Amino acid sequence: MDPLILFVHGANHDGWCWSPVLERLDHAGVAGRAVDLPLTSFEDDTATVREAVREAARVRPVVLVAHSYGGLPVSAGGKGADRFVFVAARMPLPGQSPSAHTQRWGHPEFRAAWDTDADGAVVLRGEAREVLYSDSPLNMAHLASERWRPMWSRVPEEPVSEPAWMSAPCTYVVCRRDRTVRVEAQRECAARATESFEIDCDHSPFFSAPDRLTALLVEQAAHAARAPRT
Repeated sequence: MDPLILFVHGANHDGWCWSPVLERLDHAGVAGRAVDLPLTSFEDDTATVREAVREAARVRPVVLVAHSYGGLPVSAGGKGADRFVFVAARMPLPGQSPSAHTQRWGHPEFRAAWDTDADGAVVLRGEAREVLYSDSPLNMAHLASERWRPMWSRVPEEPVSEPAWMSAPCTYVVCRRDRTVRVEAQRECAARATESFEIDCDHSPFFSAPDRLTALLVEQAAHAARAPRT
């Protein structure tokens, strides 16, 4: 049965950011769909992931892809997926407080590129564009920054119990030129994944390395198609 690759974006973004990869998956004959997180709370984001996986997994294998912050709602709500791919994404351990881990996770350049507005939402400043998309095409970086969204979701203090990524094969993608997430923190996550790859790119490989990322995902879809479903 043909699998579906289901994409979950990171903080302050929306599903549109996966468009270059979705276009390439079309050419490869692989189905893909991007989820838009509400970014109203971590619980709401988790519920959105849970429902998207539940609906898709009823009819076909699901490869669940998380970017950056998206790794948290995917870990909390992604059970039922057949495979996981974490792209520079948070990958919490049982018993680990994601909030307490933030200091080791975020790159100092990115921590200096956002503010909290009067409504309590996290918003990105203009300088975040260079940090997030330092290797990306300028036009894509400009379009993406015009779509940034305020974010009320917060990294949870409580550990994610039984993270979903532990329930199925998991691949980690390290972005070697990342200026948003510390590369060493990504490699810590990669060490506990089923397999891992490194791409010489910025934090946003859907813009800066879409061919390489798509090729990797096509391989993941092929694995999911061959694997027996429980």
